[in-house]
Amino acid sequence: MGNKILIIDDDPDIITAYSAFFKSQGFQIRTAYNTTKGRVEIKEFKPDLLIVDVMMDQPDEGFVFAQQMLDEKVGIPIVITSSIATAGQEIFDIDIPNVKAVMQKPVDLEKLSSLVKKILLN
Repeated sequence: MGNKILIIDDDPDIITAYSAFFKSQGFQIRTAYNTTKGRVEIKEFKPDLLIVDVMMDQPDEGFVFAQQMLDEKVGIPIVITSSIATAGQEIFDIDIPNVKAVMQKPVDLEKLSSLVKKILLN
């Protein structure tokens, strides 16, 4: 079986697109529409990587969640996606070691796939 990815995003279209794309590449996928459900999936599914939206119930929920995962010693790498214009780690000035990248939506799935594979190989 392939690596496990948990996608946490409140947009059903994003969930559907990412899920179909990564399943076609041999990844095992689970999804959650918010970080509360994401926590349950982390315990049950034990993913190798998280793809997390920034803005869900709260404007910075993805970053808050990433910091909580770090504080709780959950060592899963995270890719954050954001629809905020010119999204990037330098824009948000984040220093959360488990956040490996911030990508602007709409995400180029081929670039996301390359990034995911690079993170999982390290």
